[in-house]
Amino acid sequence: MPDKTYLSPDEREALKKEIFASLHCALPGTVVSFDAERQTAVIQPAVKVGSMTFPLLGDVPVFMPVPFEVHPGDACLVIFADIDIDAWFDTGVPQEPRSARKHALSDGFAFVGFKTGGAT
Repeated sequence: MPDKTYLSPDEREALKKEIFASLHCALPGTVVSFDAERQTAVIQPAVKVGSMTFPLLGDVPVFMPVPFEVHPGDACLVIFADIDIDAWFDTGVPQEPRSARKHALSDGFAFVGFKTGGAT
């Protein structure tokens, strides 16, 4: 019986592609709407992968070191947390994450204030 402890080069490459396809670290995006009271936004990721477009990212906390207005169409960078942020975001208290999510599209933070080449 062959030893299946090690993956073939093709199996390793397929596994690597599968892992990277589900790993999200940072994406450029555009603000669709902004909730000033909660300082959260709906963000449209501003990239495509082949024919795939990313879904809208809802309820994304927005980093605002200095108070300023956020408007639909503003450019941003969305950073994805290493873990599920829901419990922390809802309470502000350190606690166990609610799920085992890692680098998920639903755990993003928006950094707004970039001026892109198309900005006026």
